[in-house]
Amino acid sequence: MKKLFSLIALMGFALTASAQLVQFGVTGDLAFDANKSDLKEAAKPDLGWSAGIKLKVSSITGFGFDLGVKYVQEDVAYSWSKPATVPGVGTVDPTLPAVEGKIQTISVPANLRFDLKLPAMKRIAIPFVFGGAEATYCVDGLKLDDTKVLKDIYEEQKFNWYVNFGAGVILARHIELAYIYSMRMSDNVKLNGNLSDIDTVQDYFNSNIKTARNKVALTLYF
Repeated sequence: MKKLFSLIALMGFALTASAQLVQFGVTGDLAFDANKSDLKEAAKPDLGWSAGIKLKVSSITGFGFDLGVKYVQEDVAYSWSKPATVPGVGTVDPTLPAVEGKIQTISVPANLRFDLKLPAMKRIAIPFVFGGAEATYCVDGLKLDDTKVLKDIYEEQKFNWYVNFGAGVILARHIELAYIYSMRMSDNVKLNGNLSDIDTVQDYFNSNIKTARNKVALTLYF
């Protein structure tokens, strides 16, 4: 009988520990700054937001990972950095935006993380750091088909990926606040390879959106 009670107590402890180490919740983030550009007429705020679900797994030592699935909306803008002659189109004025608008994607971020669980503070506040990759799939793009000239110049990319890292704090074990530095490793659009002078044209084409974004994120764990 003593062994049975010991086994039940051990199982109860294991279940309690698991409940503390594995958490599921809702999450969202918001880009809080705008990029500056010399091409003021073509500049577009580097804004965006996301919302979704998140799973966090943390070991007793604090090492673990988190995985999410999110809906993302972000502003993008592309322009010519200098006057450029495009085959079949003519000279492109760099003061005007070539492509701009909002894109909507489904995002899957995955991060390795370390939660600093100080014995005297872990029920109140747990600082953490993280880093990882984020894959996205575009479900609603820039509508290049609406303008034949743009369609001839640009080719939209459905799959993209980012590298993220940052830090934050978990309050009362259920409220997670974080800063995210997100670096884009691929582009939403690229010049169409059918252009006869693709190398020359590429030299004059750039994105007004920087390759990195600053975000604040909030996650509520159940």
